[in-house]
Amino acid sequence: MDQNTLNHLPIDDASSVQLEACPASAEKGIRLTHCDIADSLLAQGEAALLKGDLSKGLECFDSALKLDSANPKIYYAQGLSLFEYGNDEGHEKALPLASKKFKAATTLDPHYFEAWQAWGSLLCTLGLNTEEHHYFKEAQEKLNKAVTLSENQGRDALSELYWDLGIVFAHLAQHSGEALDWHQAIEAFQLAHSFEEKLPSDFWNDFGHACLKFGSQINDMRFYVKAINCLKTAVSLDANAFESWCLLADALQKLYFHTHDEDHFSQANDCLASAAQIQPQDSEVWLNWAKFLCDSAKRTADVKRLRLCIEKCHRAFSLDSSDPMILAIWGEALSLLGNYTERLDLIYDAQNKISQAVELESEDPEIWYSYGICMQAFGHYFDDSDYYYQAIEKFQTGLSIDRTCYRHWHAIGWTYSLLGDLENNPENLELSLRFFQKAVDLHSSTYYLFDYAAALSKLGEMTHEQSWLEESSTQFERLLGLQKNAVYLHPDWLFQYACTLDSLGDFHEEEFYYLRAIEILSHVLMIDPDFHLVHHRLGLALSHLGELTSESDHFYRAIHHYRLAMKNDEENDAVLLDWATTLINIATHSHDSSESDQFFRDAEHKFQIAMRLGNLQTYYHLACLYSLQGQCEKGMRCLEKARDYDALPTTDEMLQDEWLDNIRSTADFQGFLAQLDHRRNFQEEC
Repeated sequence: MDQNTLNHLPIDDASSVQLEACPASAEKGIRLTHCDIADSLLAQGEAALLKGDLSKGLECFDSALKLDSANPKIYYAQGLSLFEYGNDEGHEKALPLASKKFKAATTLDPHYFEAWQAWGSLLCTLGLNTEEHHYFKEAQEKLNKAVTLSENQGRDALSELYWDLGIVFAHLAQHSGEALDWHQAIEAFQLAHSFEEKLPSDFWNDFGHACLKFGSQINDMRFYVKAINCLKTAVSLDANAFESWCLLADALQKLYFHTHDEDHFSQANDCLASAAQIQPQDSEVWLNWAKFLCDSAKRTADVKRLRLCIEKCHRAFSLDSSDPMILAIWGEALSLLGNYTERLDLIYDAQNKISQAVELESEDPEIWYSYGICMQAFGHYFDDSDYYYQAIEKFQTGLSIDRTCYRHWHAIGWTYSLLGDLENNPENLELSLRFFQKAVDLHSSTYYLFDYAAALSKLGEMTHEQSWLEESSTQFERLLGLQKNAVYLHPDWLFQYACTLDSLGDFHEEEFYYLRAIEILSHVLMIDPDFHLVHHRLGLALSHLGELTSESDHFYRAIHHYRLAMKNDEENDAVLLDWATTLINIATHSHDSSESDQFFRDAEHKFQIAMRLGNLQTYYHLACLYSLQGQCEKGMRCLEKARDYDALPTTDEMLQDEWLDNIRSTADFQGFLAQLDHRRNFQEEC
């Protein structure tokens, strides 16, 4: 038989002819010929797939396997080729076929490292394409098997293996929500980097994303920093990596809200600008930028940032007018801007935009959050509690959709706190505590913790309950322990803590509380000399210390701060009231009668000014002054005025007030108490 005839025989016949041509080496000839022909058919199949011809490719693969069906390398090579083909859009149906090839390869050779790794990577891709979780679990099993076979593999192969494993753990974490899965992903990525330092941008993107997610779940700043380092490496390798810029911006935002460092704000803002420059037609990046500006402006009342936020919302809306969140954030920013600038037209504009957002999507809790912020702005502008209650309704609607929305829990607590101040109602303040506590439990923000501690302090001062003040002090200490840079960045936090300590000093009657409050308030003045409220509270704390120690020097220092406080607010009746009280203390501690009389006259003058300014508490304090001077009739008239204006302290406080000793000894005072008790009993019966 000639060679031309041989070339046109079927494959099996060609093998037989070859066997006949060389009987002496029959067994060896069949093996070599089958391998050569199988390899040729494999190459033809791979070429067909590269050209997009799946049918011809599979036909060649099947023919190759008929010749060498026990060779795991052929199955592996076919699996790789099908995997590559299936990665192209529209060719996904080839991926399950590739999985079968890898399964056959590992069945024939259970120690086939490359096949196990490729199979795991393929299953991960199937999971991404189908969104079926079981593929990721199967991918984890295959890759873990590859790890057990990796002892003699090169560093490049090991790096790729652990990178694949990290990706799989990341997808498992997305499904499970478990921090442990994110941590395992991070460990896998770290191992991948340990075997190969020069890795591409995509690797650093995956690594940074895992660190960011894990840090968010456990609220650990160290992982935000690690994510930022990874993502900065990613963008240094590929400056046009849009996703990397977005992730880097997200990580810097989270770090900013953790550290409150303006440098982190600037970096996050720059990253969002870079992302928007790369994909200017992406409405999502403009919306995310607007959200960041809006959230950062809330705590600092930064009007400039709110205007920038509105500008980004304009841009996002021009690209996608159907996205309700764009309208919601736009409305929220307008509400806050109207609130800070006292512009009612902006608040009405905000209400219109948020109403449109609700019409488009009523099941998004974030839209109801924005609506609640708008109602808060109305409440502040009109000084009307009804709007605050409407705000609470909006936040409650958002919570009914998702009970885990910590922003809503905090917002309800904040609104009840505002109502407590507006209505001077301790019940509303006490209600706020429940919502603040829930918000802190769901999201350990130091901003939330401050609002919780401040509400406790206000409630303690309003009700004169020591337990609330003690708890407030505990929460402030916890807060300052978590936010160590607060001593430089948040003078308002320190101020409120000092006020709490000053109030606690009245209960404990120990110098420590007053001295600590004075120390903190003095520090606040050092870091913010324009914090004018400090002078009044510093004067009050010094006066309290003087009352406890009977050292006149504290009273004189207190007067110095009252004087500075009045320079910044000439009609502050509360400062005048406390200043006058301090003058009385100096008078009662003076051994010079003429000097005492002068201090009493000065105190009376300041009481009268405070009274003209509308401070009704002045009547009681003026009664005390007249009692000390022996002018009991004038003192009684002041007590009666205080009673008529419902500005009297409790009966127990009046009976224990040493400054009322002279009046208490009179028959008029006894009759006054009897009438007071009768009136109170009558009111209770009604």
